Amino acid sequence: MACLAPVFRERDAKEHRSQHQQRAKISAGKREVSMMMMSPPVSPPPPPPSPTIDDDETTSSSSSSSSFECPDVHKNCEYDGAVVVDGVAVGPTRSISDCCEKCANVAGCNVYVFCDESWCKGQCWLKRIESPDVGRPKLRNGAREGDVNVPWTSGMLMKDYAKTAGPGREGDDGTTTTTPRTLKESVSIQTPVGDFTIRLKPEWHRKSVEYLTDLAETENACQGSSCKLYRVEPGFLVQGVLRSYVVRANKETFQFQKLMEYGDVGWAGGSAGPDFFVYLGEKPATWLKFDHTIWGTVEDPASLEVLEKIVKMDSHTPGGPNTMRFLKEEMPIHVA
Repeated sequence: MACLAPVFRERDAKEHRSQHQQRAKISAGKREVSMMMMSPPVSPPPPPPSPTIDDDETTSSSSSSSSFECPDVHKNCEYDGAVVVDGVAVGPTRSISDCCEKCANVAGCNVYVFCDESWCKGQCWLKRIESPDVGRPKLRNGAREGDVNVPWTSGMLMKDYAKTAGPGREGDDGTTTTTPRTLKESVSIQTPVGDFTIRLKPEWHRKSVEYLTDLAETENACQGSSCKLYRVEPGFLVQGVLRSYVVRANKETFQFQKLMEYGDVGWAGGSAGPDFFVYLGEKPATWLKFDHTIWGTVEDPASLEVLEKIVKMDSHTPGGPNTMRFLKEEMPIHVA
């Protein structure tokens, strides 16, 4: 028995150490659980940042619509030309680029002028010249390019030039053919309220009759509102414009020694066109004298009835009493 005592003591010591280790593990586990219960919950990770828009991208995106490139811009000069759309009708414009883009999108426009000074800020006028051979349009009021006193910036687009010329008329190369041509005896002016026929009178003015013949025989000679009626004066006239972007305009006037009578047709304002009028006065227009180029007449009753109907349509005098009377709605017309 004395020999077995160390063995039992060693065994008891091992069991004691094993029990002590188990109690230590249990105690440590309890402490870990206790610490977990006492510690505050871990906060969830923050949400990802919201996507941001680069200011440069926003600027470039919003301004891309106004980045129209104008190929031929000159400061301190105002190009001349026939007005296609005036500054009031165009409306406020932000820049020369916007003015240029508007010209590019308007049929007939190939010259544009823009003003950015205080008194005319934002005005954009759309104009046209017939031939690109001039290099640059003339400047208004005899000014010189680069004059700091001229607040306008001008440009030119190579589009919408009149390129057709009938026999016996000036061609694109500047030459004139001498081949006799057949002129129309009459043209029909087609309106939304009826048509009226103009009997052409080459013996009164041949060049104007040539122009009317070209208008009638050229496809799409009138585009958009290039041909329209816009003014009425009961007992006096119906006035309109016969402008074409594909037919060369008449450039000549002739003071035919004839007073205008009821139904006669001529160019307005003593000009060579394209504004024209039909005289509807009961008596010869003595006060007009011989100042207008007359090139046709309306004779048949049905046509005159249409004109009398038009002259009585809704109209107003924007300039006040005793000023010119205009149709409240301009009337598009076609020539056939």
